[in-house]
Amino acid sequence: MANYVLENDHLIATFTTEGAELTSVQSKASKQEYIWQADPAVWARHAPVLFPIVGRLKDDQYQWNNDTYSMSQHGFARDHNFSVIDQSNAEITFGLTASPETQKMYPFNFVFDIRYTLQENELTVAYRVANQGQDEMLFSIGAHPAFYCPTQRDQKLEEYHLQFEKPETLNRHLLQGGLRNGKTEPLLNNEDVLPLHRQLFESDAIIFKGIASSWVRIVRQSDGQPLVTVTFAGFPYLGVWQKVGSDFYCIEPWYGLADKKEGQVDFSEKEGVMKLSPEEQFTADYQIKFH
Repeated sequence: MANYVLENDHLIATFTTEGAELTSVQSKASKQEYIWQADPAVWARHAPVLFPIVGRLKDDQYQWNNDTYSMSQHGFARDHNFSVIDQSNAEITFGLTASPETQKMYPFNFVFDIRYTLQENELTVAYRVANQGQDEMLFSIGAHPAFYCPTQRDQKLEEYHLQFEKPETLNRHLLQGGLRNGKTEPLLNNEDVLPLHRQLFESDAIIFKGIASSWVRIVRQSDGQPLVTVTFAGFPYLGVWQKVGSDFYCIEPWYGLADKKEGQVDFSEKEGVMKLSPEEQFTADYQIKFH
């Protein structure tokens, strides 16, 4: 495991080869840290990448081509060491390829690159997934950045809210044991602000489908100042999560979802799964603006 840094006049961003994970973003002017610092007593990650699944599989297993494979929640990429493909002052690209170890869990010949680009006060995270096998390849991919949101314990009002680009009417899709239980709960009714409070996350992450907005930001309510803005145009799903009692919120653009609690389908029929023909590749990117 090794650490790498991108730096400009505004920010210092740090990454590790383990999971190609973003581990820190600091303001050069104020020294403010924007990324959760992975306290192992609370949650020992910063901003893991989710590949080749998003969320949990039923019984931590899936079926494909009449075989059964086992994989833990959010996939294996976050726990594998990536290689550094190239680096410049403003950009670094990490890569992971299929191996005998990955093929025990995921029988596809893949190439997966993550490119980080730092420009002024914005970080772009770009994914590239390529199928180098002879069969159709199935996968999901998602982001899980945790933003440090310090709290004042004596304040009675909730300290942060989510602000959406557009008014939204959205239900959350509920989880039970990490699996979608088929139930929903209304959260927004033609509104662009969602107050963040700890009770929201007592039943796990918030999962949204069909968002009209292309960005959402975390705003500090005491002074109305945004902390970060996450732009996720093209991503069909969005997760929002806090470990109850912690000082972070995760904003998670996804191509993929956890399994349903009831019933299990072939991997090719899983909701949100992406499909690549041989030699085909998939690309997607999202942006984080640090205010």
